[in-house]
Amino acid sequence: MPGPDLLVTKFTIPPVRSVLLQRSHLLTVLDQSRSFPLTLLSASAGFGKTTLLSAWANQSTSQVAWLTLDEQDNDPTRFWAYVIAALRHSGYRLSTVGEAALAMLQSPQPPLLTGALTSLINELAALRQETALILDDYHLISEQTIHESLQFLLDHLPPCLHLLLASRGDPPLALSRLRARGQVVEIRDTDLRLSGEEAASFLTQVMGLALSEEDMRRLETRTEGWIAGLQLAALSMRRHTDVSAFIQAFTGSHRFILDYVQEEILEPLPQVQQRFLLHTSVLDRMNADLCQALTGEQASQQMLESLERANLFLIPLDEERHWYRFHTLFREVLLARLQATQPEQVARLHREAALWYQHQQWPHEAILHALATQDFLFVAELLEGYVERLYLQGELKTLLAWIKLLPQEVLRAHPRLATSYMFAFNLLFPFSQQQQEERAYLHQLQEGVEVLLQSEDQTTLPEAERDRLHRRIMILKAWNLGARALSDGNVEQLNSLVQQMQHLSLDDDTMWKLLSPGSFAMAYRLAGNFPPMVAALQESRKSTRMTQNRYLEAQILWGLIVALIALGQLRQAHDRCQELQLLVTSLGGPLPVAAYPDVFQAQLAYAWNQLEVAKNAAEMAIEKTAPLQYMDILMMAYEVLVRVCIAQGDLTGAEQAVREMERVNQSAGIPLFRPSIESLWVHLWLVQGDLTRAVDWAEHTPYRQEVLVYSREIAYLALVRVYLAKLQYTPALQLLTALLSSAEQVSRVGSVIAILALQVAALQASGATQEALRVLLHLLTLAEPEGYLRVFLDAGEPMHQALQAFLETSHMQKHGVSPALVSYAQTLLDAEALEQRQKAGEKSIPIVSTSLSHTPSQAVPPLPEPLTPREQEVLRLLAQGASNQDIANQLVVSLTTVKKHVGSLLLKLAAENRTHAVARARELSLL
Repeated sequence: MPGPDLLVTKFTIPPVRSVLLQRSHLLTVLDQSRSFPLTLLSASAGFGKTTLLSAWANQSTSQVAWLTLDEQDNDPTRFWAYVIAALRHSGYRLSTVGEAALAMLQSPQPPLLTGALTSLINELAALRQETALILDDYHLISEQTIHESLQFLLDHLPPCLHLLLASRGDPPLALSRLRARGQVVEIRDTDLRLSGEEAASFLTQVMGLALSEEDMRRLETRTEGWIAGLQLAALSMRRHTDVSAFIQAFTGSHRFILDYVQEEILEPLPQVQQRFLLHTSVLDRMNADLCQALTGEQASQQMLESLERANLFLIPLDEERHWYRFHTLFREVLLARLQATQPEQVARLHREAALWYQHQQWPHEAILHALATQDFLFVAELLEGYVERLYLQGELKTLLAWIKLLPQEVLRAHPRLATSYMFAFNLLFPFSQQQQEERAYLHQLQEGVEVLLQSEDQTTLPEAERDRLHRRIMILKAWNLGARALSDGNVEQLNSLVQQMQHLSLDDDTMWKLLSPGSFAMAYRLAGNFPPMVAALQESRKSTRMTQNRYLEAQILWGLIVALIALGQLRQAHDRCQELQLLVTSLGGPLPVAAYPDVFQAQLAYAWNQLEVAKNAAEMAIEKTAPLQYMDILMMAYEVLVRVCIAQGDLTGAEQAVREMERVNQSAGIPLFRPSIESLWVHLWLVQGDLTRAVDWAEHTPYRQEVLVYSREIAYLALVRVYLAKLQYTPALQLLTALLSSAEQVSRVGSVIAILALQVAALQASGATQEALRVLLHLLTLAEPEGYLRVFLDAGEPMHQALQAFLETSHMQKHGVSPALVSYAQTLLDAEALEQRQKAGEKSIPIVSTSLSHTPSQAVPPLPEPLTPREQEVLRLLAQGASNQDIANQLVVSLTTVKKHVGSLLLKLAAENRTHAVARARELSLL
């Protein structure tokens, strides 16, 4: 089904008239052009481009996707949303195509078109459904970004897709390159002009005129085969008895014909029809209800049908004859006549159209007509009601473009719009080095709002509105400072900003409400102080649930899960993650929210040693957010991917992933993520045996000289690993002691567990076995309830020795170790032994965390939730040895969807990989 702002008629193939001029040779050209990437129909108005394409589309035996473009489609998000809707509308095999691409496009975060298009192209290529995509009226597209993105599509066009463009001029695409490669078929006005024989057929068969051969030849010569001119002339001839004399006098350019329409076609019509035509000419498409709103004509449907029967250039847009449009040139004549005879009506008619579209919840059409009134205060009133909707649909560029059309005096009267412009701009361009030329305009807007707030005239604004605007300006200033502090990793400045904002009321629109809890959470997170972060977010969640603001609740859940993982509460984090997944699904999966469950699933699965689940989830999160450059999720996902690759022995994959992570961060220019990237390089060098590079980093890193900061904790732990590799146990233990003290002060159990694991390894390697066992007991006590596993495996051989010593009977008796900890320690040793066998080339079912699996001595537990019918289908295909691509082809779904189902199966079955999933399914009698 199309989205609420998408008109079905725009991607419905126009129906063919019962009497139509047959142009077989051009239809043959179109048939043959299917083997070329691009077919371009480029000719002036009235040459029959749309009629020819609709005739071909209606008779085509292959799948055809149609899209009629208009000026409102110059927003890249809207343009590609319509293209995807057209593809879906073309046939059942493409009915769900473009889910991921659409989610990227409609994200509240600014989309990167190449990422969305890459997803769409890959999906179309996988489906292999032969499809012709027709873009009609492409000359109305002026946005350069759209031209570039369409060129990207052409450059990577899958063999199953063929593009047809109809335009009044050549589009700014690489046509010369396509011509040189023989990849384009061009149909131009010389091809579309009617020949003498075709003109005769048109006049006699289509228009029903009885003319002599000489008259037809002369008329064809005078109109130069221009179909619209012939049709206009034919309509005029119907009221002339001396047709030959009329044709003799019928001379001049197209402009003459347009003038002639006013005298010969409009004036003979009844006044009621003339009035209806003139008043509806402000509409680029119409239905009976809309026409009635403008004209007051109760029988508008009958009027439209009678005008169509009279061949008065009224074109039906659907088979049911609900929606129509005028022939473009005919509408231009009507508009000129309306402006000349009833200029006072033009603004009124556009206003009525805007209000009708507003009532129908179609903002693009409403604003288009509102702008045509030139009443910018009216435009501003309408636009204020659409700000939040456009934000949630990801159409920030459209929002900016519309607001910028408003004069400064109007924005001063509507300061909410001014602040909304600043907000949207900062979301699109968060860093100060971007779009420098726009910064002056932003400063001008901010000054205007601040002057208004400083005014002593209390009647200018109600007190509540004054407070709202004051909060918005404070938030915007804090946002800019916070973006700089976040980029630099400046905890003190971020905390200071949070303190300033902590007492701000959240009584505002959704887009503004999202900023405040987000800023609190980010500050607490950067400082590594998670208990107050949890308390603040839980309080925010209570109020959010009362207002049923699901998008804000998703943001709060994101912060809660981040905090719970840092606090070592993996089970609670897993439960909240499931809640988040349900919430994301109910929201329709807008990005970046749609990627939150994936990145958390990746982190939890890695902690529980479910490496394949972690890898699939991390890749899914990267695939969803890389086009948006949503750095937080992207860096978290890449970190998991690198660690999984290292754990699986895929050092080439690990190096590729960390290089891509580094490239992405260099592009964004955010210092905050440097410690994470550097620590992953160190980890990789140590595993590769490249101690020289690791030591060189350790000797030159500034982290060894500074006061400990949580945002760089991961780099400090990398420094410890280098010390251990060099057998320098004293500095390693000193740094670990300082880190442990810092983490314990704020109950950051996740950090405590990671630090204790390295502390056990350092003590064991240094020969302090008894101290190592004391620390290990503390570590096991903290880690066992949450099912940590990977942290022990990553600590290496010294941890293995410590665990073996721990399980000695004398030690257990002496310290009264519980059976649960004994079982847990044995599970850790078994997992390590299995991993060693796997690295040696043996194959067997891996051991995963007891948090989601069972030990061999236990009965097989039931699934935490049943498999969906689709998951059962995927499971059966997995059991048959099908690859992800095989499954996608067989089930006619995208590769992304298959990966999602496989990841869900692995999680539900507590399986490490596909082989393990099949084995678990057989244990549970699911196969």
